[in-house]
Amino acid sequence: MQLFNFKKRKQKVEFSPEQTMRRLIEYMPDYYKTHHQYINSVEFLENREWELVLDSLIALADETGHYFSEDYWNGLADSADNMNLNKKRNYCRQQIRRNDIEIQSKTPFGWTTVKIDKNHFQSHISEKLKDEWADQRRTKDQVLSIIHKDGVHLKPHGRTGYVYIVDNGKIAEVEFEVGVNSLILYFSVMTNWEFPTRILLTTDDKLSIKTSIINWATKTNNAIEFDD
Repeated sequence: MQLFNFKKRKQKVEFSPEQTMRRLIEYMPDYYKTHHQYINSVEFLENREWELVLDSLIALADETGHYFSEDYWNGLADSADNMNLNKKRNYCRQQIRRNDIEIQSKTPFGWTTVKIDKNHFQSHISEKLKDEWADQRRTKDQVLSIIHKDGVHLKPHGRTGYVYIVDNGKIAEVEFEVGVNSLILYFSVMTNWEFPTRILLTTDDKLSIKTSIINWATKTNNAIEFDD
């Protein structure tokens, strides 16, 4: 009697070299977007020259000396494999091993790792990825429910969180963390109205926002500290 395995098997989703490499380009950290190999990769992609896109993306990692993610190298290896470029496929697989040996950690998709010295590393992260995280956080914080409620709204997440400042349908965001005696607001890095459209803050906007936060803190008895 034949036995059947009714357990669902996960099937690997196959992507074309175009789909794979387009995604890698879309999630490239901004740091690399002025590099000539990145610029070449975009041009070759639009001209449907897939092998040249592959060569440019490999060269981008090689020329910077930075450690690109395992997903990056796997994507390039799969693309090379689909184009029967076996030497390039093997080279891409070797870079994953290089990551394991030289930095001994995994680099997430959309990130790169830069080795400063034996014990210190720096990361570059895709802006597209950051935007996706921000969208997820705003959904969790139910930002749409406050967009017509002018004022200051505190949304904590444990010892960190965001202060949302709503003004006439526009929302600015200030990240904070809980300090010893107050909420520490990272006000100096706030540069835009972030939602629903990103618009550069004027000097007057920023002064008005700061005043609104101070008035809110006084009214609600929240001790605050600005980082600027």
